Order: sequence, then C-alpha cells, then structure tokens
Amino acid sequence: MKNTDILKKTAKVVVFSALLFLVFACKDNSTSTSTDNVVLKIVPREAAYAGCYPLVGTSQTGIWDATGNLISASATNDAFYGQDAQFTHTAPVYTKSSDGLTVKDEVTGLTWQKSYEKPTSGGMYYWAETQTLVDNLNKQNYGGYNDWRVPTIKELYSLWNASVGWPYIDTAYFDIKYTDEQDLSHAIFWSSDKYTGVMGNVNGETPGAELAFGVNFGTGHIKAYSISVGPKHFVRCVRGNLSYGVNLFQNNNDGTISDLATGLMWQQTDNGSGMDWEHALAYAQTQNNANYLGHNDWRLPNTKELQSLVDYTRSPYATNAANVGPAINALFSCTGILNDGGKADYPYYWTSTSAISSANGSYLSAWYVAFGQAEDGNGENLHGAGAIRFDKKVIGSGEGEERVLNYVRLVRNIK
Repeated sequence: MKNTDILKKTAKVVVFSALLFLVFACKDNSTSTSTDNVVLKIVPREAAYAGCYPLVGTSQTGIWDATGNLISASATNDAFYGQDAQFTHTAPVYTKSSDGLTVKDEVTGLTWQKSYEKPTSGGMYYWAETQTLVDNLNKQNYGGYNDWRVPTIKELYSLWNASVGWPYIDTAYFDIKYTDEQDLSHAIFWSSDKYTGVMGNVNGETPGAELAFGVNFGTGHIKAYSISVGPKHFVRCVRGNLSYGVNLFQNNNDGTISDLATGLMWQQTDNGSGMDWEHALAYAQTQNNANYLGHNDWRLPNTKELQSLVDYTRSPYATNAANVGPAINALFSCTGILNDGGKADYPYYWTSTSAISSANGSYLSAWYVAFGQAEDGNGENLHGAGAIRFDKKVIGSGEGEERVLNYVRLVRNIK
C-alpha cells in the first residue's frame, strides 16, 4: 500500500515561563533512525482533519473514594463526583478477521495484529530492531496487507482498556502472554515515538541513554525506555488511518482551545496550583457553577483524553533546543514549577480515571500525565515528558505518596 500526500504540521512560537527560555518549532520529519545499523522507518503522518482522531473510552465503570470504596457520588456537589465512569464516552468496537490474524478497531480505523511474538523469557526487540518484524509482515502480506508499521504512542494507547486492568487491554480480542503477575508487569510494547530528551543521572540506569516511548499493558503505564540498553520489549504492529493521533487545534480566542480532530474543547491555561484528586474533581464543579469561560459542563479529562494533548516531540530538557518546552502544543500554557531537584520544569496533571497498583487491587490511586520531565525525585529524568503514572488520590491514604498534589486542565465536548 502507498501513502498519500504528506503534510507537515506547523508549531507556533511563544514563551511560557521565566523559568525556561523556550524555543518552539516543528516536529522533525526524518523518515528513519538507526541503532547498530538497524534502521527503523518512521512512517510520516497525514494531515489532520475534523474527526480523524476519535477517542475510545477507557471502559472504566466503577466510582471510588480515596480509600478504594465503591460509591455512588450521584450529585454534582457530592465528594468525588466527576469521575471517568460518570460521563458518556465512545465504546470500543472491534472486528476479528476471518483468518484470526488481525483485529480492526471500527472506531479509530486502525487494524492491529491480534497476537505478537514472545520468547521463553524476556522481551524480543530493541527499538530499531522492530523494523525487522515490520519488514517480515509486509513481505508475507500478513493478513492480506503490506503496509504494516510500528504504531505511534497515541495509536498504541488507543488500545488501553481499564475495564479490569492488569492487563490493560481487551483480551477478548488481543493476546497478552504471561505466566504470572510479575511476568505481566513486563508486558511492554514499543511505539515509534523517540523521546526528545535522554535518561537522567538515575541510580541503576544508563545516564544519557536514548529513549523511546512504550505502553506497559500489564501495569497500564506509559514510559520512555532505553532503545538499545537493558531489557528488550514487544511490538504489536498496526496499519491504516495515518491521521490518527494528529491534532487539529483551533484557538477560540476566549481562553479555550478546540481540537477538531478529537471533538474536545480545552481550558487554555491550567488551574495554576497543585491539589489532590478529590479537590481536582471538585474544581471542575466549582468552575461549572461559575459558568467558566461561558460553559457549565467542564470535567476532569480521563486518561485517554488528556494523553491526546501530549506533544511527544517536546520536553523540558530536549537535546535539540527547538524541542525544548512542556510536552504540549504552544497554543496552551503550562505553569512553570521547580521540580524535586530544584530544576525548572512543568507539572503533572490529574485525570478522572482511577488506578490499581496490582491485579485485583483497591482503587486507592488515580492516573496523572506528566507534561514535564517525570523525574525521579532528584530532578533527574526517569520516565520522560508525556509519561502516564498514578499515585494516591489524597495525602495520608497510604505509602508511595510522591505525586499527590497535581495540576488540572479541564475539558468539555464540542457541541
């Protein structure tokens, strides 16, 4: 299959914070990158158009308080009102091929491998080595197609499903191979998106290592992984809809930004300060009561909605000055902060989606998205700008309270 015309997106230039001198530019449209003479071909995206990036819901159905108890929270003034499951989202619709090799997502227009390679133990590929599988699939005309590719991080995350968690994918349609919970926690799949920064000086890691993003369908996280050092990871190839994941932003010049590709309208600025998850949910209702920016149907975005805003070409300490900034389009503003290491950085933002830290665990935590470094507590890059993690919903609810006071950017549906 041949791709049609390829259009480049343009970025706009602004300065957001006195903490960093920010220079913004367009994404590098190079078509390949290599590791040890193996070349990964990056398939260029096609131009965005209205509706090209439909978001599939997370499929989360429960509503929980800070201690993981199921609650109703049916009234807008109830504590913990405004969670993911309390709003209507597009349900996934999948179709298996008659040969059992592929699954088509009828919402996104993407067709996926149903299964994937897994050796006896460990992962299968370093990042660039995934091209070997792509080439083999295309030579085989796998499933009747010869235009397979490694998915972008936004394409890959479209499969994320929180109906149960551990694994975070619909196993009625997609294979996830594991022997136990520990094995499942390493179900990491590569994307084609390379991180624009590098690994920080983190204990046990390789400082300066180049990274690329992947989704852990066991634990649910998005993280940047070393492309050629340490463990190898899996790949599930995709084809179709080369506009999927490409935003089409429109500045409404009223404090809101519309994304015509997803059909969502966003708060242009963030809320300006960190707060726990309970208060983040309440913030949305406070703004609705005030008819904020002329609307009274704002909500805290779910994980997929907020991840759709991430610009994975940008990071606060990118190696190329043209890519330096928060991991979001320059039309938006992010409050500048000092991270745990005293470095200029950008915040983590809450989603409305609850999280569990283990299979069959309690929903004590909620997911957040890093638009800054996602650092290790000492200011060193660990997970990458654009990472998705979780932490406790409120202070004092348990161990591991590292990112409990996060920021908020509200969303609503375009009507």
